[in-house]
Amino acid sequence: MDTSARVIVVGGGIGGLSLAQGLRKAGFEATVLERDPAPGHRPQGYRISLKETGAEALRACLPPGLYDLAVATSIRPATRMTFMDTRLVPKFSKDIPPQLPGVDGLGVNRLTLREILLSGLDVRFGTEYTRYEPLPGTRVRAHLADGSTLDGDLLAGADGVGSRVRGQLLPDAVVDRLDQALYGRTALTPDLLAATPPDLVDTFNRVTAADHTAFSVATCRPCTPVAEAVARHAPGLELTDVPGYFSWTLTVPGARPDDTSPAGLHRLALAAVAGWHEGVRRIVERADPEATFLVHTHAARRVRPWDEPAVTLLGDAVHSMSPGRGEGANIALRDARTLCANLAAAAAEGRPLAEAKTAYEHAMLDYAFAAVEASSRQPFAPFTRPARPSGG
Repeated sequence: MDTSARVIVVGGGIGGLSLAQGLRKAGFEATVLERDPAPGHRPQGYRISLKETGAEALRACLPPGLYDLAVATSIRPATRMTFMDTRLVPKFSKDIPPQLPGVDGLGVNRLTLREILLSGLDVRFGTEYTRYEPLPGTRVRAHLADGSTLDGDLLAGADGVGSRVRGQLLPDAVVDRLDQALYGRTALTPDLLAATPPDLVDTFNRVTAADHTAFSVATCRPCTPVAEAVARHAPGLELTDVPGYFSWTLTVPGARPDDTSPAGLHRLALAAVAGWHEGVRRIVERADPEATFLVHTHAARRVRPWDEPAVTLLGDAVHSMSPGRGEGANIALRDARTLCANLAAAAAEGRPLAEAKTAYEHAMLDYAFAAVEASSRQPFAPFTRPARPSGG
């Protein structure tokens, strides 16, 4: 089995890091190029809900100890799904059967998962990728902003919605901007937890006003304290011990804030929930203003297969989608698993990596754009119920 090939991964998000972990697990050499200077440099949201597909893909890519650590530090599963009006009068409410984290899915803190995924990898933070150059013999060269280059046998663009890899590979690709949502974080203090209505704690919930302004809040507490989980599953690994918090999302139809500073966005959130039930208002009032940020949602239009033997794409770099069905991270993880499995099989059988890459692309374009199209029919529901709910 020849796994001496070098794969260059552009982008150190969850999809790119999972790919690198899967490649490392299969024996390949993988180098990740990440423009940000550190893992937590930019706000990217606070929690992710992985469905069975995403959790299984993560398990396939990670070494067993690291996957067990991801499960141990995952967010406590939700116990109820409820949809309410602004006075918290339920329109629909249903108990969720007990869930087994890691089997039925996984709710995770983004920073915690990213730190787990970084373990053991060659990740070059502060490295800005600019373009690729095809080389003879189906190899590829990555050009960097500092003038240096890096050669490999495959370059995988996992660099998000504004992907430079996609921009060069598929210059006619179109990504539509859909809408925007406010993300916030509120520390989970004992008094706040005691004062918060039960329908907002450990639930999949959505509070909707008559004008379609909508609020969702997730209770984020790890199943096992971080220090204890690390000592049990990955001694020596350093993880940020993130205190419990409420992660909330607010969509305000038609809002185009002039002041997009964290403080300005927090004021917008306060104004949007004025007059709502005090349980919602209290969560927003006690939020950390500096942790409030704006996220734009996008949807990629379907692209045709490409003919570049040493360059491919995964995740938002090729198939960004509305968060309505909670599929984006799950599909990115499926990409990583599928590409790793194809490359490993090709290496074991002595087949060209380009052949395995092409097979991955044909499969990915089918399942990923089916998810894009399904998500477009439910565009603005950040915490809607997955097939089998997995997180608070």
